[in-house]
Amino acid sequence: MKSEIAILGLYVPGLLFCAVVASALWFLVDALMLRMAAWQWFWHPPLARLALYFLLLALAVALVPEL
Repeated sequence: MKSEIAILGLYVPGLLFCAVVASALWFLVDALMLRMAAWQWFWHPPLARLALYFLLLALAVALVPEL
């Protein structure tokens, strides 16, 4: 992962870019799991949601190529 990414001449941290991508994916997965009533299977749904976000963030960091 690059330490900085240039977007329209503005340098932003690479982790911020990954966090935005992970947040967008998290909202989609969260809405899908809410519609399927999957959150009731977890003992502590807010903790499971936080864990899901960190898993998506780790996935986004792993998939960003080193340019």
